[in-house]
Amino acid sequence: MPNVYKFISFDGLPAAVITDTGKELIVTAPAIRGLEKGQEVVFFFRTHLGHGIAIYLTLEEGSLKQPMEVVVDKSKLPKSRELHIDYGAYVSQHAVHRSAVAYYPPHETAAQG
Repeated sequence: MPNVYKFISFDGLPAAVITDTGKELIVTAPAIRGLEKGQEVVFFFRTHLGHGIAIYLTLEEGSLKQPMEVVVDKSKLPKSRELHIDYGAYVSQHAVHRSAVAYYPPHETAAQG
């Protein structure tokens, strides 16, 4: 039996903004165009080896065009020197949105001189 592959296209989204409150991480992401009430957006928190957790956010009518915010207790996150955080959502059976990766703690930027 031949292998069958379904074509999936990706539409890149910007990386989420990560805010550290000390005990929690607040992950803020812009609204995703084309989603409908009841659809889910998944936020991934993973180590560089891919181990981690996923948090699903179910969209409501009033929040479809608003930025999304997920608050996570830091004690529930995978133990790692650095976490890769991204989010995404299916738009149809053939398309998916997926964000760029945000890093926690954030990468150091080179000193400008």
